Amino acid sequence: MSKSSHKMNNLSLPDDCAKQWEILLLLLSSEEKKIDRTTEKEIDTVNYFYRNEGVRKILLQWLKQMHQSYARKTSEWDTAQKCDDVSLLWRQRGNDKFRAELYEESYQCYSKSVMYAHQNGPMFPLALANRSAALLKMKKFQECLSDVDLALEHGYPREQRHKLLLRRTDCHIELQQREKALESLQLAATHALSLGLSAVHTAEFDRHIKKLEEKLANTPPAQPEAEEPLPPPLGGDNPDFVAASTALELRRSDVAGRYVVTREPLRRGDVIFSEEPYAWVALAAELPVCEACCATTSNPTPCVQCSRSVYCSLSCRARAHNVHRWECAGAQADLFATIGIAHLALRVLLVTANEGFPAVPLGQPAPSSACDLFTSYSQVDDLRIYSADTSPFYRMFNLVTNFDKMNNADYIQYALTATMLTLYLENYTEFFRFLPSRVPYRLTESQLRTFVAALMLRSLGQLVCNGHAALSLLVDNDETGCTISEREVRRATAIYPSAAMMNHACDPNIINTFHNSRLIIRCSRELPAGAEVFNCYGPHKAREPTAHRRAQLRAQYLFNCNCSACNDNERKDFVLLFTAYACQSCKGPVVWGRRTSCPQCHAEFQLERALSALEHADELLAQADRASSLDVRCERTQAALRVKQLAWHRHHRGLRALADRLARLYADLGEFSKSVELIKQNIQSLEYQFGSFSAEVAHELRKLSEVMLERIIRSPQNPDYRDWCLEGHKIIKKAVQLTDLNYGSWEPLVKRLKEQESLIATFLSESRAPDDDCVHHNLHYNLKI
Repeated sequence: MSKSSHKMNNLSLPDDCAKQWEILLLLLSSEEKKIDRTTEKEIDTVNYFYRNEGVRKILLQWLKQMHQSYARKTSEWDTAQKCDDVSLLWRQRGNDKFRAELYEESYQCYSKSVMYAHQNGPMFPLALANRSAALLKMKKFQECLSDVDLALEHGYPREQRHKLLLRRTDCHIELQQREKALESLQLAATHALSLGLSAVHTAEFDRHIKKLEEKLANTPPAQPEAEEPLPPPLGGDNPDFVAASTALELRRSDVAGRYVVTREPLRRGDVIFSEEPYAWVALAAELPVCEACCATTSNPTPCVQCSRSVYCSLSCRARAHNVHRWECAGAQADLFATIGIAHLALRVLLVTANEGFPAVPLGQPAPSSACDLFTSYSQVDDLRIYSADTSPFYRMFNLVTNFDKMNNADYIQYALTATMLTLYLENYTEFFRFLPSRVPYRLTESQLRTFVAALMLRSLGQLVCNGHAALSLLVDNDETGCTISEREVRRATAIYPSAAMMNHACDPNIINTFHNSRLIIRCSRELPAGAEVFNCYGPHKAREPTAHRRAQLRAQYLFNCNCSACNDNERKDFVLLFTAYACQSCKGPVVWGRRTSCPQCHAEFQLERALSALEHADELLAQADRASSLDVRCERTQAALRVKQLAWHRHHRGLRALADRLARLYADLGEFSKSVELIKQNIQSLEYQFGSFSAEVAHELRKLSEVMLERIIRSPQNPDYRDWCLEGHKIIKKAVQLTDLNYGSWEPLVKRLKEQESLIATFLSESRAPDDDCVHHNLHYNLKI
């Protein structure tokens, strides 16, 4: 490896050492590309790299640079470690925002102040108290309570505590917690009395007390809100297939490997898996993710040592300590954002070590080396390890790696990454002092390091072809109009060994939903007994043509897909319909680049004419953006839509996006019926592309529900009011069903829809005439569901 060191010295690397990582991997792997290491065992491969002085020197130098670059105060506004000066700057900025009544912005500043403050210093309780004030203004009472309690626990100044106690009282009142409010009010009064306040301050305090007492007297007792339990797997837990329904069976064949089949007929919506991950890591997200439970948190509690890791509560922070203590130094050095999925490989190791490595199967000799232990863990029945009485580690360890099919350069880069993470644990943590107590066999220090590196290498291969992205819905409120929108966001990357047993199909028959880190899988359609259960590994038939899907699956998962969707020659290019032009003669779809004439009427397609129309439409949209009047914006956008309808096929996704834009403008203008018609057209097109029970249709039904409800509320005297209520109630019920099916009843959006359903049911009941008949059959729109 002296040649690599020489190249390192002469290579021009980016100044940012985080950006050097991929270049280093390419450089080091290029030195080894002549040796096919994919034929080796993981132990042999990591032994080679870990013991190579040249490799070790390069990797250790890079780790040192990362720590020097990131594990420090990087600017006056940011630091990886705690710094009260940075905390103070953010609190002062938050105060400016708060005085300007920019409460959301002040909250963001105060959160930064909380993150950077030393936990045992004076800045931490002050930052928490200020954040609680912003939260109270934002009507986030539970979060405000949490910050008040934490500030009091961490030594908030005695002379100001009575004010915090009044704030806590106010939150309890808003949450209708009468007894707690009364207790807090009494504590505030007692504490204020002990301070010997001046007459002016006493009078001011008494005024606050009186206001809160009046507010408390008019507060009804809280109605307990039952938390909806998570749905269990159909038929209960399967003792032979952990985390799966009793309606499923795990099988094995030479062709398909391990796969999942149904034991009995299943219906749409049946829960067939409910599984907590073996390990998971949070991803960078707009809303912070608790690194203990995977819940999104609007009020993060920081790590005691670093300002990079957050939790939703003190209890979650305490629970995460057993793993985070080995990751804290890496988080400060920005290591995990740099190495991607390798962070999850490290987490697999740390989770296993925390639980303790299991003994090898009965009948096998006690291992005396890393190689023996590694081999013993793999000598198991790969179906029986899925029984509930087997250690979860065996299910993780025996997932496929695809190393035998992998590109040699990729394999070497995984091995180098595993080596680097082992060096990190060795040089920046006390992990290897802890590890011997977690392995049930006596191994030398050298053997333990080899075992750790080999395990992470193995995990990397497993995670690339078995990992899941945990998703949730993020709702965006449009402050400039009356509409909201929601989108899927990735919160975490996780590994679910039982769910990983499903094979891929580009037209899957299941739906993945997530409750925090738990994966809950439902059937997306009826399945007969003996049917195979298929997941989609990413490429979906409704989103990409067959050739693209197959190429992606070969690149990442190293197999040639022969699912029914890929073998359907008549529909292999179905998805191209949604980017097709419209024939100028018959309006049929024309996919330019594959044809120059219409496949239906054979007329020559005039591309320049279509492009000219689209250019004109884009100019109309630019005029709409510049218009100050909402009426003009609607008029120009509507004109652009008409022009694009002449150029694009009626199912073109661009037309859907433009129709959605126009529907929002109409809703903002109060033209709800026009908005409704546009959304209905989009629903029909989405059903055609994605299916009637898809998440895409669920989102559009939610939009339709919102607009219909707004129309009902604003026009109670309209002669069509009752018909609107009938149709709106039907649409909202369907929106609830589909959102629940695709995201789970625990999603806040489902609760919002259920509240709207209840509201519109009330309107419907109040509008009922004694001689009314059901008029559902008269409605002009029927969903194809």
